[in-house]
Parts: sequence; structure tokens; C-alpha cells
Amino acid sequence: MTAGSRAGGSAAARYPLLLLGVVGLSCAGIFYSLAHAPAMAMVAYRSLFAALLVLPLLAFSRRGARAAAQTAMRRGDLVLSITAGALFAIDLTLWAVGLHYTSVSSAMLFVSTDPIWIALFGAIFFAEKPKPLAVAGILVAVAGTLVVAGMDIRISGSALAGDGLALSAALAETWYLLIGRRVRIRVDTTRYATVVYISCAVCTWLMLAATRYSPAISLHDIWLAIALALIVTIVGHTLIQRSLGYLPAAVVAVSFLSQPLIAAVLAFIVLHQTVPVTTAIGGLIALAGIGLVAYSNERVAPGIDAAVV
Repeated sequence: MTAGSRAGGSAAARYPLLLLGVVGLSCAGIFYSLAHAPAMAMVAYRSLFAALLVLPLLAFSRRGARAAAQTAMRRGDLVLSITAGALFAIDLTLWAVGLHYTSVSSAMLFVSTDPIWIALFGAIFFAEKPKPLAVAGILVAVAGTLVVAGMDIRISGSALAGDGLALSAALAETWYLLIGRRVRIRVDTTRYATVVYISCAVCTWLMLAATRYSPAISLHDIWLAIALALIVTIVGHTLIQRSLGYLPAAVVAVSFLSQPLIAAVLAFIVLHQTVPVTTAIGGLIALAGIGLVAYSNERVAPGIDAAVV
């Protein structure tokens, strides 16, 4: 088999891996909603199990030729990876708490706005001028999210609070992604993910202790935390980290669009959560804008691994 054919096969495999990762991420809201324990406790156990599950992957990646090909992780990259883990912990916590106030579909929509914040923060802090397509996408997405937020105000004030927490999670996720993009230029996915997940676990357990929630949870919730760690974190986050940087920008955009849609379908099937027509229309408008921004972002920075929270 030639090098070209091996590369082609590898590229072809990334599409089903990306799909599997997107479906895995879309399950997060379902698992949290089925849990009886406080969101803080579920996030802490999810992070702990994810850190434990990624260690065998790290050991495997350091065998034989793989280890010889790896360069030592620089101190600066280690510090940035630990920082990314802390931001990841904030992201997970805010989003999980927000689910207690708003629907799975709304929470997923607002946390999926990170391509917008990446474009805006890239322009403000890194002098990365957004393309006209990204600007148009931002305007469309803002219009759609305002429709969804307006509908949630009519439903209840707490729903709007949940939307705000999910939006705050997107801001934390944005910095996690921006840091990750730069570290991943030099550090392989497995080592980066290991540091991030361990840092995230430490931070979530410190937050659990600070908020004085009990760490005692039922066996039912333990299994849900394992599912969150394995399906959402290890399968979802890690597969998408490995896939997105090597795929066409249009595919990246569709992956961002599909997550809230898949989450809404799963929430309807499992939790019997319905989406009002006005919310659905606003959500579709917002997703169209997010897709445009994601497409524009990936065209600007090809070849760099991205990640989704």
C-alpha cells in the first residue's frame, strides 16, 4: 500500500469517527438530565473517570516508535494545557448546572455559539481579522439566539437563566479551544488530552469541595458519570479533536450544526422534551449563522486540531 493510499484511507476513516464523536457529545444533556445527583457531583465524577480512562491511551501512545517520535512537552505547553483543563472544568460545570433551568436543546444551542466567540476574540486579542462570511454569520446567529431567548423568557425566567449559564459555558469553552489550538500545533492529542482531563478533574473536585455538595452519589448516577466520561468525553471530545483539523471546512460547519439538532431529537425521544415552533425557527436561524462562522473559521486556520465542549 502506498503512502497516498494510506493517507486516503485515514482521511476516509475520519468522517465516521467525526460522526461518532458528534453523536457522543450530543448525549451529554441526556445523561445529566437522567441523573439524580447535583450537577456539581456529576461533573466531578465524569471528570475523574475521564482522567482515569485516558491513562491507558497515553500508555499505548508511548510504546515503541510512537514514543521515539514524540518530542518532550515544553513547560509553557504544560502550563497552557493545565489552564485549558481549568477552563474545561468551568465550561462543564456551568453547562451542567444550566440544564437544571433550561431545556437540553436550548442549552446545546447556546453552548454551540463558541465559533462566534472564537472569531470575535481572535479579532480582538490575536489580530485575526474575521472574514465577511464570519461577520454575516455572527449577525444571523445573534438574530436567531435572540428569538430563542425571547421565547424562553415567555416560558420562565429560570429558562433564561439556564440559557445564560450555557452562554457563559461557551465563553469558557472558547478560551479552552483557543489555547488548545496553539498547544496542539506542537503536542499530540493524547498527551494534551491527558493533561487537560487530569487538570479538569482536579478543578471540578476542588469546586465540589468549595460548594460543600456531598460526593456521595447512587450507583445509578455512577453509571451515568461513567457514560459521560466514556461516551461524551473520551469518544466525543477526543475523536472530534483528532478529526476536525484534517477535514474540509464545510464538514466542520455541519458538525457544529448537527450537535444541537441531534441533542433535541434525543431529548424528545428519551426525556419527552418538545421544542416550541418559535424556538425551533430561531434555533435553525442561529445554527445557520453558527455554521457560517465555523466554516469561515476553519478556512482561516486549516490543519490545526479543533475541539468541541
